[in-house]
Amino acid sequence: MRAEPVASRLYVQTVVEQERRLPEAGEVLVSAGDWVRAEDVIARCEVPGRVRVIDLAAELGIAVGRVPRSLRVTVGQEVQAGEVLAATGLMGWRTVRTPVAGRVAEVAAGRLFIEELPQKVELQALLPGQVSRVIPGWGAVIRATVSRVVGVWGCGEPLSGPLVMRTQRGDETLQWIGIDLTCRGKIVVGGLCLDNRVLLRAARFRVSGLVVGGLAEHLRAKAKELGLVVMVTDGLGAVPMAGPILELLAQHEGRQALVSGGRSEPAAEPPALSIPLGSMRGPLHVAPERPLAVGDRVRLTRAPHLGALGWVRTIEEVDGQTRVGVRLESGEITTVDYRNLERLS
Repeated sequence: MRAEPVASRLYVQTVVEQERRLPEAGEVLVSAGDWVRAEDVIARCEVPGRVRVIDLAAELGIAVGRVPRSLRVTVGQEVQAGEVLAATGLMGWRTVRTPVAGRVAEVAAGRLFIEELPQKVELQALLPGQVSRVIPGWGAVIRATVSRVVGVWGCGEPLSGPLVMRTQRGDETLQWIGIDLTCRGKIVVGGLCLDNRVLLRAARFRVSGLVVGGLAEHLRAKAKELGLVVMVTDGLGAVPMAGPILELLAQHEGRQALVSGGRSEPAAEPPALSIPLGSMRGPLHVAPERPLAVGDRVRLTRAPHLGALGWVRTIEEVDGQTRVGVRLESGEITTVDYRNLERLS
């Protein structure tokens, strides 16, 4: 087995290219080579409104055939949120009001269909940097100099906010009481997330994201259900956050960052946290990935040393497999398959 390049998961300084794409085709406002700030709008579009279905017969408690006589609106009419759609009974004592503004699209089988008003969407850069490529009609790719942590699991679309630490150690459990109003709009960092109440509080106080070392397996579905942006740096379960990752994030506490849960389509993108280091005007170079070398700091990704950190001592071929000798932080010497290591640069 030939030693292939190994991607790092921790970069003190690197260059990333972040794709920013509209939900619908629209107008791109920047050109390749432009320098943008995080808050700059780079594209905009109009998203068609959803269609709401309101069961008037059920809401009014009447037969489907009586619905037309109860209507207070007509097809094609625009309505405002709270406006009466239908009423029945003496003096109209039972009414149905629209929960949203929109246009009455259709009435059929005792149901009324409301098409919500189109929404204007403005797409921000989220990272300060240079536009490296424009995606005509959809958005652009922003190149930026950042500190970066790549996760092993995540969910949610990119969001930005200041970093705030809520644990001091990588093996410390994030407590639900530590998520409060001061966390609104911020990216909360903690060692372990094992309590469903942490996610509920994060949703309640509208945090921009959660970055944790380990996440209980059963909380993945809950995080998605709540629409949270979550990034797991080290593993599912009670897996502590690697010391070097926690140290880097602590150094940048209070600084603006961008967290993304990653995606598989349309282009593969891992979950990641990027901390802008400022616009570096001039040539930007990305260091190529390379095979492991003696002296590299690594993290072990398989039992019995899952999550342990150490340094590469030896690299050799044994029966066609690349084996790596690692000195762990505890002082123990162990031998690991090459593919079961991650480099911490």
